[in-house]
Amino acid sequence: MDNLYMKGELLQVHTKNSEIFEGRFYGMTNDKSKISLYNVKEPKGDPSDGILHYYDSDIRDIVKLKEPDEQKHLKISEKECEEIIKTSKKYIYINQIDKTFHEAMEDLNQYNYIALSTDGANMGRKCKMPVLVLSTPHQIYIFDIHVMEYHAFEAGLKKLLESDTPKKIIHNSRNVSDCLFHKHNVKLNSVFDTQVGDLLITRNKTGRLPEKVKSLAQCLNLYLGLQLSFVDDKFGVVECSARPLPVQMKDSLAKNIAFLHRLSETINEEMLLPFVRGVECFVENIRSLDDFKAWERCGMQNQIPKDFKSAIEY
Repeated sequence: MDNLYMKGELLQVHTKNSEIFEGRFYGMTNDKSKISLYNVKEPKGDPSDGILHYYDSDIRDIVKLKEPDEQKHLKISEKECEEIIKTSKKYIYINQIDKTFHEAMEDLNQYNYIALSTDGANMGRKCKMPVLVLSTPHQIYIFDIHVMEYHAFEAGLKKLLESDTPKKIIHNSRNVSDCLFHKHNVKLNSVFDTQVGDLLITRNKTGRLPEKVKSLAQCLNLYLGLQLSFVDDKFGVVECSARPLPVQMKDSLAKNIAFLHRLSETINEEMLLPFVRGVECFVENIRSLDDFKAWERCGMQNQIPKDFKSAIEY
């Protein structure tokens, strides 16, 4: 084992018994006699959740692998995927302050989480927002801000976006927040940013922040297994400002936000994974022991369990 590796790097360990183990680098002893991997795919059986150790005396070779550019397999059930796509096809387009508008506001305010997307407003404060797409888990609403202008915010959108509830799920909230504040006098509040979630997960797994953020398409691919081409991000301000708004564009706006709820759930679960494993460690810490060891450990309540650190690692 002559080479040193960065935490999180994808490696293959080839043993002298002709077995191949693929996983991500976790650590190596100072004398390089032992290497540790996590997320290990063993020759047989399911991937391991824990950290596995391999010793120099058993290793024939270690190979660095190129990171896969795209996940090829869907990570959610086909049925769930189909249901979400069905939801994206029954969006409601709103371009006036009427009964439909107020019913949409009432519906959105019933949820603890709603998704938010503003395709075409990526220039931030340089231009007004052409459209605002909001979604519950069951219904997508496309608000035509280009047509309704400030009336839409006065009629309820401003209060919704500035309130503590519902929390707004957004992928990269920077330009959205900038545009809302400087062009529409709306101070966006209570945000769950999936791009930030991915940064934290990556840092926890690798021990360092990545150099660049992931796009929505990349995160949907990584966490849900959707194809990179699923998201249509080619629309700019000019295209989104054309009126009447083409049906094809409405379809794309709805499709781009459709999986944001599911993405946020997956990212939240991964961020909480160390906490969940830590709790499991505490729950099992005493009850899994025999009477004598349990009595002994009851007197050590001010100490952290020895296996806690390994339990909370990815």
